[in-house]
Amino acid sequence: MTAGMTVAAACAWAGLARASFYRLSRRYRHYTPVADPIPQRARPQPAALSSGERAQVCAVLEDEQYADLSVCQTYWRAFDAGRVPCSQSSFYRIAKAEQMTGDRRRGRHGGGTSRSVPKAVATAPGQLWSWDVTELKGPARQRYKLYLVIDVFSRYPVGWRIEHREDTAMAVDMFATAFTRYGSPQVLHADNGAIMRSRDLLNALQAAQIQASFSRPRVSDDNPFSESLFKTIKYDLACPERFDNIDHARAWTAIFLANYADEHRHSGLAWHTPGSVFDGTATQQRQHRQTLLNRIYLAHPQRFRRPPRAPEIPTIVGINHRRTTNQVLSQTG
Repeated sequence: MTAGMTVAAACAWAGLARASFYRLSRRYRHYTPVADPIPQRARPQPAALSSGERAQVCAVLEDEQYADLSVCQTYWRAFDAGRVPCSQSSFYRIAKAEQMTGDRRRGRHGGGTSRSVPKAVATAPGQLWSWDVTELKGPARQRYKLYLVIDVFSRYPVGWRIEHREDTAMAVDMFATAFTRYGSPQVLHADNGAIMRSRDLLNALQAAQIQASFSRPRVSDDNPFSESLFKTIKYDLACPERFDNIDHARAWTAIFLANYADEHRHSGLAWHTPGSVFDGTATQQRQHRQTLLNRIYLAHPQRFRRPPRAPEIPTIVGINHRRTTNQVLSQTG
């Protein structure tokens, strides 16, 4: 090192990180990198709450006298009563981990029992379908009902119809057509509408050996794929504010869904179209994209920090699948 030069200046001149300099210097030569380091969250924490203390916090959160209160209100009231063995941040962290930061009132969830979180995953097209019904505005006060079924893995619309009303027989007929054309999925997910839970539709699903899955009441995040597509439809710049009549609504929707399936590059599908993921051609398309990127990189490597890679197509998609550990669709049946 040049006399009078600081360590920082010397490292900058040599192109060496200061941390590397100190690690390699004589003072730190005893340091040996760990071959298989343990992640911080997996290391034993001497100050962590015991299992008994966590159970004590959960008991407070489940206490009926605090059901109408926020987590912070619950903490301080229980703390003043000598029932809490931890800090407010730890209390809230446990509440979040146990999914108890929302409404904990039993009366809102049907007579003392809350419905479990629906979980279903798909690793390929044709395993998991989602469906819902939304309104499209017609002239004056008329409203048309758009029934729409999509394959969750590919977002491909496998069935739809527009009618003046919600009707179970129409829904059963729509699914019969979809099953004939595309085959039956393993799981069909829906919200809690009357026709979704109708006896005739459930009987049709049972006959086709399809598992019915339902969202929790007032939890739109449990059916995000159908809700997202409805928003895409209604926010499209070409979508009329009001349709002239039901035939106009059917014609426009047919064109939109065809373009959506075959032309729309979906951000959740690594910018492939639903149709290409549904029929499997997206894999070849990704290889083609990678070939183009390789060609650009070889022509102008100075423009890149590292060789570019085409976005990876997701291999697992589902309803609340990030809450599911090592669970595949076959295990849900």
